[in-house]
Amino acid sequence: MNTIKKIWAFNLVSLMLLGFSQLALADTRIAVNESRAVSANEKIYIEVMSGEITINAVSNSQFKASGKLDENATGYTLDSKGGFTRFEMTMPRQVNYNGQDHANSAKLDFAVPTGSSIEFKSVNGDVTVNNIHGSSQISMVNGDITAFDLRNSVKLSTVNGEIKIKNASGTVELSSINGTINDEGSSGRLSYDVVNGKIKVKSRAEEVSVSTVNGDAELELNGTKHLKLNTVNGEVGAKLTGSANPHVSGSSVSGDIKLELDNNASARINIKASAGGSIDNKLSSDKASKAKYGPARSLQFTLGNGDGSVELSTVSGDIELKKL
Repeated sequence: MNTIKKIWAFNLVSLMLLGFSQLALADTRIAVNESRAVSANEKIYIEVMSGEITINAVSNSQFKASGKLDENATGYTLDSKGGFTRFEMTMPRQVNYNGQDHANSAKLDFAVPTGSSIEFKSVNGDVTVNNIHGSSQISMVNGDITAFDLRNSVKLSTVNGEIKIKNASGTVELSSINGTINDEGSSGRLSYDVVNGKIKVKSRAEEVSVSTVNGDAELELNGTKHLKLNTVNGEVGAKLTGSANPHVSGSSVSGDIKLELDNNASARINIKASAGGSIDNKLSSDKASKAKYGPARSLQFTLGNGDGSVELSTVSGDIELKKL
């Protein structure tokens, strides 16, 4: 009986050791640990077709790459000379990114100079980018983009994913298809574009442009001087505070626009609605007038001295004006 127990215990321990050894050998991903001295304003191109990626700015003039490649990767290339650095994870020609095992996808961390200009591309995964003050151009297909304190020229785009950005500045262009854009605290000249998604913004930018197709936008803007709104089959709501002389333009097709202005706003108002569209004015006692022929409506009046302007039109949609 004791012999049977010993044999059973020995087999159990052997199985456990075999399991541990298989776990240890399961991760066959290629390790990366690279460092290069680069210029403070280096042009850096990074292409990682799948994985979880972080790109962080550092105060020194170093480019660093560390972590592991995708389990399907055949290797990587790293070239750095003449102010240009390129890192690319090489993959087989035929790779199915749908339903890929994220546990064995690439996990890479990049450190770059604060003043560098970054271009990043990926097909499947997520990327986090922080403190790049040169320029940032980030393109994703299936994945989310998270960014903080990007400056100067900023272009972020994803097809099936979400963009979360905070405290960006300069010329900022954000676009998503089948996703959402959430921006807090960005400034400068901002542009947002979504298809089948949603935009949510809290900003002090001087200039803002918004476009949605089958999507909605919620804007809380402070001190914005120029605002452009366009929607097709969507809803756009904009609260504009701290702007005494706003310049607002926009249009909707089968969509709605709601604009809220400060009590002391000064602007000439010109609103047009056609093909069954409606105008709801709560800024003043002025009422929209009907066209002599057809269902068109129009509204013109002046707030204060008329220093700013509001030019909005709709086809088969609603336009609402109100005070904050």
